[in-house]
Amino acid sequence: MKIRNLEINNGIPAVCIPLTDTVQEEMVEHAVHVAQETDIIEWRIDLCTGLKDLGQALSDLRGAASDTPLLATLRTEMEGGGFRGSSSEYRDIIMQCASSSCVDLVDVEYRALPDLKAFLKAIKDNGVRSVVSHHDFSETPDEKEMYSILEEMADTGADIVKLAVMPRTVHDVLSLLSVTYRFHALHPDKPLVTMSMGPLGVSSRVCGGTFGSCITFGCDGKASAPGQLDYRKLKEMIRILDEAGKR
Repeated sequence: MKIRNLEINNGIPAVCIPLTDTVQEEMVEHAVHVAQETDIIEWRIDLCTGLKDLGQALSDLRGAASDTPLLATLRTEMEGGGFRGSSSEYRDIIMQCASSSCVDLVDVEYRALPDLKAFLKAIKDNGVRSVVSHHDFSETPDEKEMYSILEEMADTGADIVKLAVMPRTVHDVLSLLSVTYRFHALHPDKPLVTMSMGPLGVSSRVCGGTFGSCITFGCDGKASAPGQLDYRKLKEMIRILDEAGKR
């Protein structure tokens, strides 16, 4: 899959930096700072408590990012984020992002809307790709359940599916990577993003590409989820793994 000039799902995970700034102007300045350092910029709208004007912020962010792909995310409180509004408010904000001509991808939580398939089609009609996501901050479900969630998200018409879970044991991390490998092996053309969160799951953020995960998240300052590494270190580790695999 190509997003602007970025190829994803090609065996080397793209690095995405989330913008967690609480002030609109600082968020835009942050985008200028990282635009040439990362593959994808994610704007965590739910964390920008000082947001003044969504439309203006999107326009400014597009200019700041230059040609770096932009992912707009409104993470709900139910899935570890800061958004506490209604489902209709959630829908309206995501659709404003999708119709703005400013972003390339929008994150849509799998369980946030009842008519998900129709909503994703409307997003696609605006020329924007969807990342359908599910986050479990309490545990790692068994492999059968995780695989089923990925299949169900793919069946919605999502362009990319994303699953993040919280491990309690090292075995949980292995389970997540095993499910990632199986799904990617059966659906090689469906871009997949998975991660095991927290300190135990850090390895999944580095080596996930080996198992089929095509995007990994690294922080620049404040992390947007537990276990995120500094993006500079993350990029270097991915580079080292890639070079070692070519020997």
